[in-house]
Amino acid sequence: MKTKWKATALKMGELYVEKSSLTYQKDVGEFLWIPIWATALSGGEYNILIDTGIHDLTWVQENIGPARQQTDEMIVTALEKGVGWTPDDVDIVINTHLHYDHCGNNKLFKNATFFVQKKEWEAAHHPIPCQEGIYLSELYDSVAVNYFDWMFVDGEEEIVPGVKVFLTPGHSEGHQSVLINTEEGILCVSGDVSNLLENIYENLPAGILTCTKEMYTSMEEVRKRAEFILPGHEFSIQKYQCNHYPTLKNVSA
Repeated sequence: MKTKWKATALKMGELYVEKSSLTYQKDVGEFLWIPIWATALSGGEYNILIDTGIHDLTWVQENIGPARQQTDEMIVTALEKGVGWTPDDVDIVINTHLHYDHCGNNKLFKNATFFVQKKEWEAAHHPIPCQEGIYLSELYDSVAVNYFDWMFVDGEEEIVPGVKVFLTPGHSEGHQSVLINTEEGILCVSGDVSNLLENIYENLPAGILTCTKEMYTSMEEVRKRAEFILPGHEFSIQKYQCNHYPTLKNVSA
C-alpha cells in the first residue's frame, strides 16, 4: 500500500501583482496581493519539500515589484512552525520550475536531492527573452546546489511511493506538477500551471507563459489526474493548511 502523505502549505510571503499576469488577457489594471506557496510532505520515509520560495525580499522588491514577508513566512521559521523541521531534515526538494519565487532557498537544503524536469533545467540556463528576468541562475547554479545533487526528470516519474511528478509546460518550458497520495485522495500541487483556482476552474491560462496551447493541455491533465489542488499562488489557501484542499471533482474545461 502506498504511503498516505500529509501535505502542509507553507506561506513564503506575498507579491503585489496586476491580476492579468495570472489570468490571460483578463483583469488588466486590477492589482492584488498573492501568496507564494511551498509544500511540505510528511508522514512517509522521506521529508519532502515542494518549492522553496524567495531568497531575498529586498531583491524581489528592487527587481520584480512590491513584496512583503512576515517573519514566520521565512522558510526556516515556516518549516519549524509548520512541520517541525530544520533545513537539514529535508531529504528531497522538488522544484515545480526554476523561476525566482519557486527555488529561492534551494541553497539551504544541504542534505537534499533535488528533482526538476530536464527541459526546465535547459530553459533556466537559456531562457526565452520574456522570461530572462524571472530566472536567476545563482539560485540553482553549482554554488547554490552541487550539480551532483540534482536529478533530472524526463516527463513523468514516481519520486517515492505516493509522490509522482509529471510535465505540465506552458507557464515555463519544463514546468512540472506533483501528484500526492493523501488520506483524502490525490492532491495536485500544481505550481503555476494554475496560479489561482480561477485558472483551473475556468480553463483560463496564466498571463505569464511560454505556450498558450500547452497551458490548456496541462490544465486538462491536472483535472484528469487529481481530486484536489493546491495552486501556486491561490489566496484562499490558509497558512499551514494540511487538508480540505479545493476540489477538482466535477470540474471540467
